[in-house]
Amino acid sequence: MKWTLVLATLILLIALPLVSAGELSYYPNREAFQAFLNSSSPYTVVAGNDAWARGWAYYVDERLYTIKPHGNGTLVLVGNVYNNPQMASLWNLTGLPANASLLPSIVILNGTVLITGSENNIYLTEKAFAGLWNPPRGSVVAFLILTSALILTFLLALRRDDSHAGSFYILTASLFVLWYLTARRPALTEGFLRYLLQAVTFSVGGSPKSPLSTIMGTVFRFVPPIEENIIFVHWILILLIASFSFYLAPKRARELGFLIFGLEFVAPMFRENLYHISGSALGLAGLVITLAIVNNVTFSPEKWKALLQTLVLSTFTLLTIAINPYLVLIPIAFVITFPKRHLRNYAYLLIIGAGVLLMYLRFGVPVGLPTGMDPNGLRNLERFLFNSALALMAMAYVMAAGKRGIKMKGQTAFLLLMTILYLPAALFVPSLFPYCFVLIAALTVRLIHGLTPGT
Repeated sequence: MKWTLVLATLILLIALPLVSAGELSYYPNREAFQAFLNSSSPYTVVAGNDAWARGWAYYVDERLYTIKPHGNGTLVLVGNVYNNPQMASLWNLTGLPANASLLPSIVILNGTVLITGSENNIYLTEKAFAGLWNPPRGSVVAFLILTSALILTFLLALRRDDSHAGSFYILTASLFVLWYLTARRPALTEGFLRYLLQAVTFSVGGSPKSPLSTIMGTVFRFVPPIEENIIFVHWILILLIASFSFYLAPKRARELGFLIFGLEFVAPMFRENLYHISGSALGLAGLVITLAIVNNVTFSPEKWKALLQTLVLSTFTLLTIAINPYLVLIPIAFVITFPKRHLRNYAYLLIIGAGVLLMYLRFGVPVGLPTGMDPNGLRNLERFLFNSALALMAMAYVMAAGKRGIKMKGQTAFLLLMTILYLPAALFVPSLFPYCFVLIAALTVRLIHGLTPGT
């Protein structure tokens, strides 16, 4: 028995090298899988019985369907020998122990493709499709229509007044288009792939694992969860971040939104969070939209209108918190800086508190809360200060020149308090630094506007 175990281990080492949590193996080699992708043969996907296997089979099926037709051709089995009976019936032909099917791997066996792994690692098999890019025509058309509609909508909205906001927005949209045409295609990060697995699992009827994966899974019930669609959505989120930056500027000076956009995107540290898909763009879009609502909604004295406005603000705040739980301090900063309307504030806090409580009861307290400063916290702070030097120098000049002339209240006070809260927090959670760029840019522009005579 002992020699049998040793022999099996040797076979495993030779035929299918052991993988760590971040590696993917091929058997007999990657070229065999590439030959399958390049062939014109139809395919059929058969999933394991577990929800995560069915979810990942849904992803694999939609991914292959961009280049191959469905049909009685190559059989693609997804899962492992413990949840996929057809895979179990073939696995002995590999000469590998059953536990080897729990590792993320692509196995080509007698004209059958086996995509193996467990709930903790099968998302790594997405790397096998990394070079595949064949967006469906419907996705391309939808992306072009949505992008054009967003640009046209913001352009018309910003051209209503007599400012030059519309002209500056045309320049912003042109820079966005140029960036899209010249940038490298963003890659899916490993952290995002975990959420992707949770999302496709939920989309096929599995249990929800987190608020973000639930939101994504709901969308994937109607939109195929292929990389092409995810990247198109990523670019639309970047457009939303750039567009709503104009609504972080004061109402009477919307054209200053171009300066906010510039201060954000000129920083390499900010842009590098958008070069890959990690969920950062979605969180930033949620923050910018929430800040835009806070900075522009004048709450009506009529109770029913004020309640409706509070519900809209609460909805977007909850969505933002669902995407990034660290943004739970937004309502606290809002109530502190806008203290006069007690009824509105109580309703806002009550809705947010109830929503967050329900999320925690359903999904549990977010894991990974920091217990100390990040090892690279000070280094990241140094980079942030260097990348924000232009905004910080402008802010310092305004504070020195304005002295007592700057009114630190309302939206300006809100942005200042948010910056005071989240900049130190970023030392513990580095993913918060991109959010700080947005806060610093908006705060700087509002301080500059406050120093302008007649404002």
